[in-house]
Amino acid sequence: MNNDTNEEKSMCDAEWQKIVKSIPVVCDITEMTAKGVIRQVLKAVFEKNDLPMDKLDDTVSTVIAQSLGDVGFSAMYGIAIPHGYVPGLDKLLVGIGVLKPGHSIEFHSIDGSKTHIFFVIICSSPNLPGYRQFLAQLCRCLISDDRATRLASVSTRADLA
Repeated sequence: MNNDTNEEKSMCDAEWQKIVKSIPVVCDITEMTAKGVIRQVLKAVFEKNDLPMDKLDDTVSTVIAQSLGDVGFSAMYGIAIPHGYVPGLDKLLVGIGVLKPGHSIEFHSIDGSKTHIFFVIICSSPNLPGYRQFLAQLCRCLISDDRATRLASVSTRADLA
């Protein structure tokens, strides 16, 4: 590896640690539908951020509807990034869902693989400051140094690191 590649890897590792440490991670999900998985992850996000639980089901429906129509956020390598724009949020909120080991579900994968890790994102609008930068950072980390391949065996928060 040359110095540029080593620097990129170090920067990505630091970005990845920052992402994983700061957001709720729900492991051992046994739900076998995208809606169930997304609901479980968003419930943890809502709890961590003291959001009103009466808005949870509407938010899940929004994420499902908006994600399924957006090819840019389809699943690949067993990882999906479902997202939704929810009026009234003043910040970007993210949660990670990891299915129970050996479990995976269909989530409109562009490579035909089943999905076992979900990065669920909600914010008020795609124009929210920091939203596009976060997505770029997340995607860069996922494709860097075969991280997506290594995430195939994730089952705990520690495994994400």
